[in-house]
Amino acid sequence: MAEERLRYAVGPNMPNQANDVRLVQQLLDRDAAYTGARMAPTGVFDRATAAGILTYQRGVMRQTFASGVIAPNDETFWRLSETRPRRMLAGALGGMILAPFSGASQPSEADFVRAAAELGCEIRAIKAVTAVESPRGPFDRMGRPPILFERHYFSRLTLRRYDGRFPGISNPVPGGYSFPEPDQYLRLQHAYALNATAALKSASWGAFQIMGENHLQAGYGTVEQFVRAMCQSVDQQLDAFVSFIKSDSNLLTAIRNKNWAHFAFHYNGPSYAKNHYDTNLADAYSRAAN
Repeated sequence: MAEERLRYAVGPNMPNQANDVRLVQQLLDRDAAYTGARMAPTGVFDRATAAGILTYQRGVMRQTFASGVIAPNDETFWRLSETRPRRMLAGALGGMILAPFSGASQPSEADFVRAAAELGCEIRAIKAVTAVESPRGPFDRMGRPPILFERHYFSRLTLRRYDGRFPGISNPVPGGYSFPEPDQYLRLQHAYALNATAALKSASWGAFQIMGENHLQAGYGTVEQFVRAMCQSVDQQLDAFVSFIKSDSNLLTAIRNKNWAHFAFHYNGPSYAKNHYDTNLADAYSRAAN
């Protein structure tokens, strides 16, 4: 499917925009093995589409009081999207499913204004962090948040249990970002099959590359909730960044004062100078628009 983003609700008395209806029909048709009903992607909300939604909600989701409505952020759309091509299969030990992308893909100027006001910093400062952490944007071409899997995190969180057998994804030494696979999601997938929670905590997520291990500071009770939010919209990525910065007075002071070396130390660790993180932030700040 060219696009798997539901913009408006589909169902009785709903907007039923053609693109939204067509997407729901395609997803229902892909699950025809479960519902027993093939679905033509006409883009028209008809009796067959209405029946298909109800059948899925009652038969697959076991909803006693099925609404017949599919909305962008509801459980029905999420469940339907689980079988999309970007589902991560982690082998016999279990599969990893990414929540559907259903919100904004780029932060608006109003979003930056709101975040800057909450942090008491310049808009340009937040834009600088975004530019350095996710130069290609908050989502990749498959609609997934960019990630970087850190093998030394996974090694520590799993008490080095997998270091000997899987040094590419579990290693006390940082680095190895292209081993055994250059695709970060494939590396995450391998780790997820070994220890799901530790794997999610060992990757940095989204526009601001917040580590999953910091889910509490980002405002989420579990790493699974955090990852799901990072997958859904850039708005939630920005909210997580605001919460994360507010949780650390050092970061909050540094971004307000544009003390990039101080910010880099507390955001990326003591190796920031080796990667020129502070100077990259300063350069990005000078290029960012107010």
